[in-house]
Amino acid sequence: MFLLMVLCLAPASGANALESGGLPAGVGQNAKLLSPQEVLEPFASGRETGRFIVMLAEDATRRQSAGLGSEAGKAARRTETAAALDAFLNRKRAGGALGVTRRFSYMPAFAATLTAEQLEALAADDQVAFIRQDQINKPHLRQGIPLMNASATRSTYTGKGVAVAVCDTGVDYKNAYLGGAALSKNSKVIGGYDTGEDDDDPMDADGHGTACAGIVAGTSGNTGDYIGGVAPDAKIYALKITDSSGSAKDSAIIAAWEWSITHQNDDPKNPIRIVNTSFGGGRYTAVCDSKLPDYVAAVQNAHAAGITVFASAGNEGYCNALGSPGCLSGVISVGAVYDANVGVETPCVEPQSCAAKIYDPDDPDCPYSLRETSAADKVAGYSNSASFLTLFAPSTKCYTLQCSAKGATFNTGFGGTSAASPYAAGAAAALQQAAKAVTGKYLTPAEVKTYLTSSGKDVTDTKVAVTKPRVNLKAAIAALAGSGGMTDVAPGNMLLLGE
Repeated sequence: MFLLMVLCLAPASGANALESGGLPAGVGQNAKLLSPQEVLEPFASGRETGRFIVMLAEDATRRQSAGLGSEAGKAARRTETAAALDAFLNRKRAGGALGVTRRFSYMPAFAATLTAEQLEALAADDQVAFIRQDQINKPHLRQGIPLMNASATRSTYTGKGVAVAVCDTGVDYKNAYLGGAALSKNSKVIGGYDTGEDDDDPMDADGHGTACAGIVAGTSGNTGDYIGGVAPDAKIYALKITDSSGSAKDSAIIAAWEWSITHQNDDPKNPIRIVNTSFGGGRYTAVCDSKLPDYVAAVQNAHAAGITVFASAGNEGYCNALGSPGCLSGVISVGAVYDANVGVETPCVEPQSCAAKIYDPDDPDCPYSLRETSAADKVAGYSNSASFLTLFAPSTKCYTLQCSAKGATFNTGFGGTSAASPYAAGAAAALQQAAKAVTGKYLTPAEVKTYLTSSGKDVTDTKVAVTKPRVNLKAAIAALAGSGGMTDVAPGNMLLLGE
């Protein structure tokens, strides 16, 4: 299993202490370096290069003129972006090639491996808006407890006519409940790409992405506690964002979101309207837009195309912080509640958690853990909470799908906010089908957020007294239809997304 990696910086008294790693004095004070300690850390650690995202300044009027609501608008934006990047990079090549690893399609930005000298030169360039570290993200898994037997039902609306892009470790499209066929012939997983390693095959060898895809839209079944995904008739696009290490760079996540925009209407009958990313990194105690403006631009572009972005909140037990990209104001961040009383749980948390922790110095894998009694609609102690969290969804002991590389069809032990986010994303897919049927058009991302939050049941995370709505799909669809039927499950019953 994986724990969310939190970047630990070398002790330093300001950016100048880091500059001893190879940068000229003063560069750390350049306002273009976002979180300068993180940017300079590779060089302070003695490495010759670091991974960065570089964003160019752009004309806001020109950017707005090429709307992403149409294929023509998308093509125009791609052309403008490519021209801007070509001009800048061609100019820079005159002084030595940059180690560009990725160019983005809808914003004038690129990812690159840079030396200290190259970083200094870019920071001094008038065309550069900002530079930040291309951070590493990990899947939002929990540690230390078996997970199985979560239950979620589907409403009359099953996600038909909607596609969800699962940006994760890939998807096992040969799983019988995910089409069971090659990608080119698959009726469930109808497309995808590997942005982590830039190839055409998003096959999952880890299992995390397959489990998320199963929760979102796995085909209906009746094996053990598996009944299918929240939106079993929705289609899936598999976006593998991980590299061979199993982690995902920010640039790979953004590239997957951009791929979803470009390929949104590959199947016009099943447009991509939802993106789910159950990965994260860092610890942000406030909305992180100012620290991650490239992510902000990527979310804005997705919204302009009518795509709603979901991300897991993280599983460190933080009481006032979320990981990225869930910390972005434009992302629907999802925390986790227990589905039912499943007994005493002992999840691992980070030492910064304000929950009542148990410390075991003899356990290097889980030195800090909780001991808590579960109950329906109780916020899981491991789930990150903050005032800027969007909502909660069921997660814990989920019976979902597994990739064949693990030698099984089903995963009987999946959970954490990694599971909560696809539950919410699947609910959004069903809600979008209902919207199309009732109103003749899909909801905007802002409307999706409004329906899910305004119709949800308020639950309180008692470790920090944060109250947020838990997704109630049946109530959201009732609100959409104007019936006013805001029903919910009876106390003590298994939580069902459709009841």
